[in-house]
Amino acid sequence: MAYRWLDHTAELELHVEAETPELVFQQALAALAELFDGSTGEADVHEVALEAPDLASLLAVWLEELVFLADTRGFVPGRAELVLRNTSLRATVHGRRGEPRPLVKGVTYHGLRLDHSDGGWQARVVLDV
Repeated sequence: MAYRWLDHTAELELHVEAETPELVFQQALAALAELFDGSTGEADVHEVALEAPDLASLLAVWLEELVFLADTRGFVPGRAELVLRNTSLRATVHGRRGEPRPLVKGVTYHGLRLDHSDGGWQARVVLDV
């Protein structure tokens, strides 16, 4: 299970590899949390329930929700207990209040993918910065 960043013009491209879709979503959260930094405040928890037309879109909606929480509530995610069912997600997201770096403006659907192969699951998401 891993994630890595690739340079992309005015954007950041995230690649995630994991054994299960749930772990892809967990690693994507970890990658975004790394970008936000600034988690020095008190502990905070948010309940999230999301739906999308497909699993790749659900990953984008998941990251959009985390960006929204950072922008509007100063929430920096740390970890999540999540359940995926088809194209819906329920999660309890644990983190801290702080001053997240406003690096990420949004999640794009350009080149978005979440694929399964013999080696596990691979995702690609491009973030607007």
